Amino acid sequence: MNNQVIEAKGLNQFYAKVYAIFGMGLGISALAAFLGSSVFLEETVGFIQSFPLGLTGIWIAEILLVLMLSAKAAKNPSLTLAGFIVYSLLNGLVLSITLYAYGFENVTKAFVIATATFVVMSIYGAFTKRDLSGIGRAGIGLLWGVIIATVINMFLRSASADYFLSYATVVIFVGLTAYDNQRIREVYFATQGQNNLGFAAFMALQLYLDFINLFLSLLRIFSRD
Repeated sequence: MNNQVIEAKGLNQFYAKVYAIFGMGLGISALAAFLGSSVFLEETVGFIQSFPLGLTGIWIAEILLVLMLSAKAAKNPSLTLAGFIVYSLLNGLVLSITLYAYGFENVTKAFVIATATFVVMSIYGAFTKRDLSGIGRAGIGLLWGVIIATVINMFLRSASADYFLSYATVVIFVGLTAYDNQRIREVYFATQGQNNLGFAAFMALQLYLDFINLFLSLLRIFSRD
């Protein structure tokens, strides 16, 4: 068996591991969102209200968790995987309140379009020979701009600005989805010979963030139409 075949097999296994963890995370969030918006609605609302700073506090906690997982991916794979599970559960509880405020039709439409877009861009990112690092850098830079603008708009409460930011976020995460799928390949070759569970969990988190943000942005757009 030549080296190219061995490398291709290893890369495919790594992609499979990343997507298995990604699917697990989405499943945990979906279950938490369903239970939190139906069976345990009162308990979910109570948890969010009692959390320091409420939804804003949870949002901050999620950002800190992502930063921690980024730092621990190489050194503590088990902690990275456990952190991703906690993040998925926590985000599922937040989604339960968010989705409860939107109609079933809007949620379904946003989910179907987000899924189709995510699949297409994932395939493109995984197989294209074009270097997408420029798109990745631009997307990350623009994302920080959107985050800052979103925080400012929390005080201004401009519906037009929120609508524009939703469209901008869709464009950003379409690009980042392709970039992150290409980066999976780069991470694999850069970390060969190491325990790659932590790296797989961290890349699964990146894909999770791409999909969730794409879905939520589309949901805000459809809810306004």
